[in-house]
Amino acid sequence: MHFSHGFGYSCRLCGCEPKPNMLDMIDAVQQEATDRPLARPLGRLDRLVEPLTVEGPIRGVGLYCLALLLFVGMGTLAKTLAGIYPIEQVVWGRYFFHVLLILMIFPRRIASLFKTKRLGLQITRSVVVFAATVFGFTSLSIMPMAEVSAIGYVAPLMVTVLSILILKEKVGPRRLLAVAIGFVGVIAILRPDQASFSAWSLLPLAMASCYATFMIMTRLIRGAAPPLNSLFYTAIVGAVVATIPLPFIWQNPEPIHWLMFAGMGIVGGTGHFLMIKAFEQTEASMIAPFVYTELLWSIIAGAIFFGEVPGIGMLIGAFVIMGSGMFILYREQRAAAEQRTAAKNQIAADEAAR
Repeated sequence: MHFSHGFGYSCRLCGCEPKPNMLDMIDAVQQEATDRPLARPLGRLDRLVEPLTVEGPIRGVGLYCLALLLFVGMGTLAKTLAGIYPIEQVVWGRYFFHVLLILMIFPRRIASLFKTKRLGLQITRSVVVFAATVFGFTSLSIMPMAEVSAIGYVAPLMVTVLSILILKEKVGPRRLLAVAIGFVGVIAILRPDQASFSAWSLLPLAMASCYATFMIMTRLIRGAAPPLNSLFYTAIVGAVVATIPLPFIWQNPEPIHWLMFAGMGIVGGTGHFLMIKAFEQTEASMIAPFVYTELLWSIIAGAIFFGEVPGIGMLIGAFVIMGSGMFILYREQRAAAEQRTAAKNQIAADEAAR
């Protein structure tokens, strides 16, 4: 599935970073020097990353690609367990052990992790991610990994549409055309004219819709809490909701399966941390193209562990979706660059007029 959006939620990566108006941009340029984070003592996991001697941008890309690989590993474990245990129990394991990992790494920061300025929106956002996880894991249980992952890339295209309807943003005809072409790619993958198509085939689209909604909500909640706090809310809310049906569906796992359940949470949680560190060290625009390496890992994992070989239609559809996403990213980066230039010119003009 599209693990990077479901579990890493780096929505800046998709070109869905909030587009500030001109006054916001001018303020941001003026305060650039004072907005940098202050030095702080290294945490336990920070020490695993900080000693690396690779240059920052390259290191950030490497951390991001590693995070994507870990997310695919989590998906592989989820797909395996979903063939043995109820989906509800698999989802519970993913969230429960993720929370456990956070509590083990940050035992002295538990109280501070609950701090947020918009509690209601934070919880709602976490529930949306939980729904995406349920749709995603269910999709993995009945569809090839590569197909689920490829369809997941339609989420950024949905964000473009939702930004018009919810955020009242202006989107040019070229980006709208790219969105339409991207959905043609989805049709090529799902093949609704084939006998194998069913309502269950639409689950990855439901997953992508939840991710897109999550990205929009992330923009609305921006600045309400540090990234780690938002990550904690996503994990704790998911764990609580996933626990509700357990008494009705629980199956006692074998010892090896307990390790796999724990592995999902540990691998997923580590992937989250690496993704946060990647965006701390590298510009989103440099990292963005590497999101599609996740599809490569999904194809490889599907072939090795499940004997899944992607068809021509799936590959064509995937490239169409990825091409549409990259075009939208390019257009938004270009618009952002124009805004920055205009903001700097405005500042220069104001300084000259003094």
